Amino acid sequence: MERPSTVRSRGATLGVEGPLVLAAILIGLNFVAIKVAVESIPPLLVGALRFTLGGLLLLSFVRAMGLGGSRLTRRLFLTTLGIGLVGGTLYNITLNEGTSMTSASSAALIMATAPVWGMFIAAGLGVESLKATTLIGAGVSLVGVVLILGRGLEGGGSSLVGDLLVFAASVCFGAYVVLSQTQHNRYPPLTIGAYTIFFGGLAIFPFTPVELASWEWGSVSAVSWIAVGYMAFVSTALGYGVWQWGLSRIGVDRVLVYLYLVTLTGVVSSVVVLGEGFGLTKVLGALVLLAGVYLAHRR
Repeated sequence: MERPSTVRSRGATLGVEGPLVLAAILIGLNFVAIKVAVESIPPLLVGALRFTLGGLLLLSFVRAMGLGGSRLTRRLFLTTLGIGLVGGTLYNITLNEGTSMTSASSAALIMATAPVWGMFIAAGLGVESLKATTLIGAGVSLVGVVLILGRGLEGGGSSLVGDLLVFAASVCFGAYVVLSQTQHNRYPPLTIGAYTIFFGGLAIFPFTPVELASWEWGSVSAVSWIAVGYMAFVSTALGYGVWQWGLSRIGVDRVLVYLYLVTLTGVVSSVVVLGEGFGLTKVLGALVLLAGVYLAHRR
């Protein structure tokens, strides 16, 4: 017979993991939403709207819940602005521009390498030490990325430039996770997430005039606006909010496991919804890439 404490512990864990599964699916669908939105809305504007609106909703929630450390002090402003420029501004610019040039499935796969680059950044900042498995896993992941990049050379809805931009986005996201973690002892994770997302989105707007000059509002389809709304309020505000909450409850290592579900959701939804091809080369690249990510995270 199980002890009551064991049953309670298992119930508490399921209470966290259930929402994390939902968050992973919501975030995974984001790749399809980006592809749909950028068909008639400039990629930079999509990123700016997504993070600014999503950040505002998260900030409203943080203030309403009265979370500690939510008051915007000078230190919190400078800290979250810096992290937001990396994990919000640069991340959105490279991800959205890259996804507009390549396939959503390729973007989802390449983004799966983000934790590996985060490990290298953490080692560079002295947060963690590199292990042999991390180095080997990174090498294996790069082989998988190269196989996927080959699809960009062959065509089939992929672009080498687009794939490389998404690769840059994966590095930015890895840096964002590490930089956010360094502040978890000072501020609640959700507070950091809300401010970094909001400031990161705002900082994209100065870059949008380049694309807006030749853009016509009237050409935007209702589906594209719905996709932007989904990204802002569902995948960003709700998905990232639950993700940050999960980090504070069960730790980084266990939460990162759900990145595989994000990737799976992104690939499957791209094939089913967008009708993207997924040939043998990409399958092989996906298997090699995910094996490398798994190896890099082995303790």
